[in-house]
Amino acid sequence: MPFPPPIPRKILTAAALMVLLASCQVGAGPRSVPTVPQIGSDLKCAPADHGYADQQLGWGFCYPSSWRYTEKVQATDSPSGVDLTFEITCLSDCKPQCPTPASGPPASCPPEIGLFGFMIISTDDRAGATDLNSWLSAKLPHATRGDPLGWGNALEATRLADGRLVALTPHNVVILDVHPSLLDLDGEMKSRLATWKFTY
Repeated sequence: MPFPPPIPRKILTAAALMVLLASCQVGAGPRSVPTVPQIGSDLKCAPADHGYADQQLGWGFCYPSSWRYTEKVQATDSPSGVDLTFEITCLSDCKPQCPTPASGPPASCPPEIGLFGFMIISTDDRAGATDLNSWLSAKLPHATRGDPLGWGNALEATRLADGRLVALTPHNVVILDVHPSLLDLDGEMKSRLATWKFTY
């Protein structure tokens, strides 16, 4: 019975090196950096915030790290686009919606836990509109336009009389619609408008 041919020295050396490297991986050493881009990792958020980014819709923003959300997607026809709904639960250090007094200084409300909020972020096609005013006239003719505002790197942005914020980006129009709730979602989102990044 013939003997099998000897294993080449290079293969034996490579196998021994692989066993040695595998044994070095056991233990509590430093972890490698993930190679897959993390959601919202390119946003400039405060240390206590997290980032959310939707690469397909072309925008992202920062939000408090104590928030948890459930997201749903729905296509829209008029105007043509996509609505993302966010059901938000604030787990700790939640800023409540304080009542506005008729006179005197604003009320001071202590943080709470377990507050809820709801908002819709619509991403609509510009449909050939050259500026925000022409888009609003064509798509939301009954909306009353308010003052311009700074909103991340949007080309133009405004606040509508009903409280919605509208931003013009190179290819889309983004609408932030925050619904009233016990959580001061409106204040938290508006205080972070500068963190928004529009990429499409």
